Amino acid sequence: MTTATPASPADWTDGLGLARVLHGGGPVVALRRDGAAKARLALVDGQVFDDLPPLLEAAQGDPAAIEAGAVIDAPDHRLRSPVGRPGKVICIGQNYLAHVHEGGRDTGPAHPDLFPKWHTSLAAPFAEVALPPESDQIDYESELAVVIGARGRRIAAEDAESIIFGYTAANDVSVRDFQFHTPGRVAGKAWDGLTPLGPVVVPAARLGGSRPDLAIRGTLDGEVLQDDRTSRLIFGVPELVAYITTVMTLEPGDLILTGTPAGVGFVREPKVLLREGSEFEVRIEGIGALRNRFVAEKAG
Repeated sequence: MTTATPASPADWTDGLGLARVLHGGGPVVALRRDGAAKARLALVDGQVFDDLPPLLEAAQGDPAAIEAGAVIDAPDHRLRSPVGRPGKVICIGQNYLAHVHEGGRDTGPAHPDLFPKWHTSLAAPFAEVALPPESDQIDYESELAVVIGARGRRIAAEDAESIIFGYTAANDVSVRDFQFHTPGRVAGKAWDGLTPLGPVVVPAARLGGSRPDLAIRGTLDGEVLQDDRTSRLIFGVPELVAYITTVMTLEPGDLILTGTPAGVGFVREPKVLLREGSEFEVRIEGIGALRNRFVAEKAG
């Protein structure tokens, strides 16, 4: 879709990021600041996009290629996951040492601990998230998510920034009893609609490049339960990109969820788990707040 509205270069200051907003019957990618009620269409060569992967491909991963178009309404309830259909969602386990320790281990893994999700796992920022009735052991995990901007294979750590577009926030909601059915984690991690993402994707250059040092905080019903900095990752973003691209090609819009800090609910005494009516917020410095209320799954 193209637009005749005059465009101007995107002003990547003060937390401006890319969001997906319901507009005119479907989602569009727009430029929005955290908490704003308005946004501007995100354009590349005058074209409007309904998802981030094709926009990033058209822009060749370059924020400078993205322009701001017409103003649209963009209240929180109209936001969708900023990446709707990523080709890959790659998650990292045990990547903060304090989280390793709270799980009863002395040392972290020798290599990045990878596991997958799929696009059906994603949920919108500020949306109500349905708790599956099959479990009462559902936990929160605040995470920094990397959004890939360009295609790459066998990328050295020192070159990782060349394929990173930016960062957003994620909640790697985990169904703990299913997670421990087998060693592979997938049964507890890849549930439909249980991974909120957003609210916006902020270019990496605005957040410290490939080694961001950002405050990350997880709050349940107003109580801070997770509080750390993304610079304390065991495997930093460049090392993750290098390891993953040794194994597979990363493409525009792919996601890397970099792991959760200490403070998860399952290891607490007593356990602190998500229940009907719980509200959990992931807040990352420079990105904003990802806030979701959890509700019972409706029958049918």
